[in-house]
Formats: sequence, structure tokens, C-alpha cells
Amino acid sequence: MKNPKTIAIVIGALALLMVGFLFFKSPKPLIEIKAETITTIGPFPLVNTYVTSLMVVVVLIVVAFLATRKISLIPSGLQNAVEGVMEALYTICINTAGEKNGRRFFPVIMTIFTFIWIANWMALLPFFNVIGTVEKINTDDFKSTAVIFSQSGSLHLINLNDRSVDFDKDAIKNACAQYGTLPAGTPAADYAAKQKTCIEGQRGLAIAQKLDKRQGTTSGVAACGEGKPGEKDYDECLVHASATAITQLEAKGKVLGVLVPYFRSMNTDINSPLSIAIMAMIFIEFWGITTLGVFKYAGKFFNVSSPIKFFVGILEFIAELARIISFTFRLFGNMLAGEILLLVMTFLAPFLVALPFYGLETFVGIIQAFVFAMLTLVFAVLAVSSHEDHEDHGHDEPGPVHIGNIPSGVEPAH
Repeated sequence: MKNPKTIAIVIGALALLMVGFLFFKSPKPLIEIKAETITTIGPFPLVNTYVTSLMVVVVLIVVAFLATRKISLIPSGLQNAVEGVMEALYTICINTAGEKNGRRFFPVIMTIFTFIWIANWMALLPFFNVIGTVEKINTDDFKSTAVIFSQSGSLHLINLNDRSVDFDKDAIKNACAQYGTLPAGTPAADYAAKQKTCIEGQRGLAIAQKLDKRQGTTSGVAACGEGKPGEKDYDECLVHASATAITQLEAKGKVLGVLVPYFRSMNTDINSPLSIAIMAMIFIEFWGITTLGVFKYAGKFFNVSSPIKFFVGILEFIAELARIISFTFRLFGNMLAGEILLLVMTFLAPFLVALPFYGLETFVGIIQAFVFAMLTLVFAVLAVSSHEDHEDHGHDEPGPVHIGNIPSGVEPAH
């Protein structure tokens, strides 16, 4: 006989899936690779990922203050948790780089780890990617996918009444394809103007038709007749029809646009992982130069004592630069893929199905922070080790790399 509790759990899960799919389905997520600009401060664009990075800094400062406000010899609570993380990472640094270098590397390694870790976990908060301002859609500022938002003042939140709208950009492009190639003897300025008005007109046609069908607006697009794309009067009529439909939509308390979220995962903007990677490599090169000296360290990459060593040195130099790319795209790719996965799963099946993926991203967030920090540590150890040290592992300072189960004297691959 089947367990009644198991049957109840299965029925409850299926019911939750159906309720979420039928009554709590959100609009189709709009995936943007680059960070969105919230506003501009003079010449400086304030993007949402930068806002998130500032929040991470504030969180770290608050945690550090609370953990050290009442330091006791026998730690407990938050102080105990912070000291536990620091001690674990400090032990790894010492075991990997030795006492002297481990103490040098630890502040940077700890900073990289905690900064990336907190940034990745903050991206799982429920207000990320769902609250912000709306960038309106028209024939000038056009997107392939938009959302019909319910207006709620200057602050917008994706809610259950919002609906997504898809526009066929390929159809618009094909309708104006005749203006893609300049015929012989045609003035370039006139042809470019026709192409511009044609694209704007076809965008207006798409907007007007969609809003008339989906929202019951009366744009009057049918009054434009059967003109030819690229004809000025016809295209201007289509643009005017779309403006009429948008105005009628706003009169109903709705707006056509895309959400510019105030908060977005910091590491889904390639500039954030890139900046961390550059700073990590600056520290690595600094440690290598200060430990071995400028000429000895440069000799790793530019050795003219023999053709083979010269060729190997050039490969080492290329590999050194490639580490920045490796650092950047490893973190960026994993976090962007995770964010897209969460957005898509929440759209397809709210509630139950998305929960396991949140758990997965919680694990991935801390693992990616740890991997970034450990690679920085390994590269730092390699930077302070000369080729003579590689050949003679009897020296203690600097010694071979030891991480986990990697045997003594075996170096990780670059």
C-alpha cells in the first residue's frame, strides 16, 4: 500500500505547479547582456551592476563592524563565523604558499573571495531584476521584445498583470531590404533618409498592430493605406499611428517598455569580473617583481640564452596575459548562465520548479568565489617562484605548491 503522506506531497506539488503556471506567471524575461544604465551623473553613466557592487561593499563593512564591535577571546555568534571563514582561508594560504608568502597573499585572497561570494549570493535576493524604472518603447527606441506594464508611479515592479510583446525585427529588416544597397547614381544622403524613414515606419506599423490587437487601441493604422515602405508620407503615417496607440495605452494606466532594474547581479556584467581579474593580476605581477627582482622576473618571459628558452618565454608571456581572459569569462559565464536559468525557470513554472535551481546557484556562487581566489593564490605562488625553484624542489622559500590532494612538487596547469 502506498504511503498517504507521499501521495499528499505529490498532489500538493502538482497543485502548486498548476496554480503557479495558471495564475502567477510573469512576463517573458528580457535578457540583456550589458548592464543597464539607470541614470547619468554628469558624463558618468550609473549602471545597475555598479549599484550592486556598492551594496556589496556596504554589506561587508556592516558585517565587519558587527563582528568586531565586541571582540572576545572566546568568539561566538557572528564573530565566530567570520573568524572561521578567515581561519580556513588563511590555513589554505599558509599551506600553499608557505608562512612568509601566505601572510602576504592572504589579505588580497580573502578580499577577492568575500567580495565575489557576497555579490553572487546577493543576486539571489527576490528584488533583483524585478524592480526599477521603465524605458519606454517607440519607433526611435525600439526593442525586439517589450512588456506592457501596469503604471505605478515612477517605480515599477514586474507583476502578474504585465504581458510581454514580441516584435518581428527580421520582418522590419526585410521590408526595408531594398535600401540596403545603394544603386549607382543615387545620392547617398537621400537613400539613407529613405532607409531611416522606412525602418521607423515599419516599427510604427508593428507597434500599432500589436497594441490594437492586444490592448484594443484604435491607432488608425488602416487609414495609412497600402503605401510602399520608404515613401515619406506612408512612413510618417505609420509612426503617427504608433504614437496614437501608445498614448491611448498610457491613458489606460499602462506603458509599453522594458524594465531597467535597479539591482542586477554584479558579475553578470563582464566589466565587473574583468576589473577584479585585472586587479588580481596586478597584485600577482607585483609580488613576482618584488620577490625576484625586475630583471629576474622578466627573465621568465624574455630569455635570449637559447632559441628554445626564448620561445618558451614568449609562450609564458602569452599564458600570463591569457589568465585575465580566463579569470573574466569563467566568472562572467557561470553567473550570467545562472541568472538566465533562474529567470527562465521562474517564467516557465513559478514557485516549486525554480527552488532547486536557487539551491544550485547558492552552491555555484560560493564555489566560483573560491575558484577565483584559489587560482589567484596559485598564480601568485608561481609568480614568486623562479625557474631554478621549479628544478630544485629542495628549497623551502618559495616552495612547491600544495593544494588539496595535489602531490608535492606537482604544479597545477596554467
